[in-house]
Amino acid sequence: MAERANLVFHNKVIDGTAIKRLISRLIDHFGMAYTSHILDQVKTLGFQQATATSISLGIDDLLTIPSKGWLVQDAEQQSLILEKHHHYGNVHAVEKNYANLLRYGMLQVNICDRK
Repeated sequence: MAERANLVFHNKVIDGTAIKRLISRLIDHFGMAYTSHILDQVKTLGFQQATATSISLGIDDLLTIPSKGWLVQDAEQQSLILEKHHHYGNVHAVEKNYANLLRYGMLQVNICDRK
């Protein structure tokens, strides 16, 4: 397990850029595998809290903005290409996971930042 970090607690709303910085710091300090575990726990906590407050959104509940659809399609296509490279042994699983994590993090930032 990674050595304990001297992390500070912040109780504030953060935007996509701040999330990107946080994920980058986690990867730098803990490495990709442990960061993935942390992000999975955060996701699980989010689902638990959404369930506890009786709020549940599905992808069908959200409006699709046509001007941003290409961003998602591009990320999915890049992910499929990377999966093929991994299948043929050209890309290690850790590299594939790291690239996908960064890609979807940047996708979130791009979708939130674009009007």
